Amino acid sequence: MRQVEITASSLEEATRLAAAELEADPDAIELEVLEAPRRILGFIGSGEYRVRAWVKAAGDEEVPPLEELVEGELEEQLPKPPELAKPVAERDVEVVAERALKLCQDIIDLFELEARAVLTSIGANEVNIELQGEGLGLLIGRHGATLDAMQLLVAIIANRGVAEGGRVILDAENYRERRQEMLERMAHSHAEKAKRTGKEVVIPELKPYERRIIHMTLADDPGVETYSEGHGAMRQLVISPRDTG
Repeated sequence: MRQVEITASSLEEATRLAAAELEADPDAIELEVLEAPRRILGFIGSGEYRVRAWVKAAGDEEVPPLEELVEGELEEQLPKPPELAKPVAERDVEVVAERALKLCQDIIDLFELEARAVLTSIGANEVNIELQGEGLGLLIGRHGATLDAMQLLVAIIANRGVAEGGRVILDAENYRERRQEMLERMAHSHAEKAKRTGKEVVIPELKPYERRIIHMTLADDPGVETYSEGHGAMRQLVISPRDTG
């Protein structure tokens, strides 16, 4: 069995590189982590992964694609609060909010940042927390990857043992809104290019929620259609021109 060693900043990137070197589908790649970046609370840190990779043998147990585990679709792999017609109990949401706020502040303090976590709103089943202060780029990360990971971890811990949990949304330096506006501009720009050239425009390396933003942004554009193709870390969004003649 042929094996390769790969160094990369993320497991998704390591899978992509290994798949290219082994000339295999990314979903068929098996990884053994030899070295991992230094982590605080298990998910934030610096450095690179060093992994050993090989092509999974026929009959090996199937696992979900890395993208579904690491990025936004991990929510689909976890138990969710029950869907109820009535609002989530106020006390439960307050418990989630209190826990989430404390955990966010603990993470900030671990990094010794001049910042604080502020509870901005509590809805029927949603808690919104904003990180305010200096040095927050460290907690946002490249394309918001660290902020997304922190949000997911905080939500899991804050909802632990709560009968009717609530969603936790973290933001810093208005990143969520700025990222959405950027994606909407990119969607319109690529759509115009597709219509002008008559050729499909492919956008790789988007998170699931980012693909949804582009789908929604262009949903009412009669000149293009959007769809996603590929699997796992290789999934990409396509903007295709429509034949309006």
